[in-house]
Amino acid sequence: MTTVRDIAKKCAVCTKTSPQRMLASTSVWGQPDLDLRPSQMQRSSIFAWLEECPHCGYVAADIEKELEASPDILKSKEYLTCNGNEFKSDLSKRFFRRYLISKAEKNYNSEFYSLLHCAWTCDDADDELAVKMRRLALESIEKIDAESDDEKSNLKLIRADLLRRSLQFDELVREFGDMSFGNEIMDKVIAFQLELAAKGDSACYTLEDIPKEVTITLGGRLHRKLNMIADVNRVSLTEVMEKLLSDKADEMDSYEKMDKLFE
Repeated sequence: MTTVRDIAKKCAVCTKTSPQRMLASTSVWGQPDLDLRPSQMQRSSIFAWLEECPHCGYVAADIEKELEASPDILKSKEYLTCNGNEFKSDLSKRFFRRYLISKAEKNYNSEFYSLLHCAWTCDDADDELAVKMRRLALESIEKIDAESDDEKSNLKLIRADLLRRSLQFDELVREFGDMSFGNEIMDKVIAFQLELAAKGDSACYTLEDIPKEVTITLGGRLHRKLNMIADVNRVSLTEVMEKLLSDKADEMDSYEKMDKLFE
């Protein structure tokens, strides 16, 4: 169950008070998406993840927290117009403005997650800008200095999904085709991502959608072989993988026979 409280907050920028909705509690039922977006009911609580001052437009998780950048940003054209992005939902605008503030503050974690959450709200609004937000998030994720191995792994899983859902299938295969986490679940997630990429599938999936047996798992030697086939036949690595998922894959019981994939 999700519980939200209305509370009066004093803006740290303009010092004016306004009612804000504060998330008091929530719960999670089911598995997260492949980009680790939580399931319900936490998923639907996203409307309360940020606060926005109705007087000056300051956006933060807590508007009583000091703005660590020039307040002039709140009056800039870039901020007011969301850099020209015509989002379908006000919630998307809110997360994008938080991204702009975080970028100005050089708060790289907040910068990235604001874009990721903006993409989620675009998904909810059936807004095509979700792809653009994911591409921006891919640029931002590079700035994060992960503090633990778990965080590094999670960021890699998110990056894989960002690539697929922003239609960068070949890049996903290039980056993750030869990667192993040494963790069965994480390796299955990446194998599933590779399989989806081969099909040109950019839809949303959860961990529950991963089949028990994933068709494509790439190791170092296989990855190099598929790259060679792609180069010889002047096709993308994704097209090679798509062939492997076709009916012809049953005939590919040796590396030598793979040379005949495009015959």
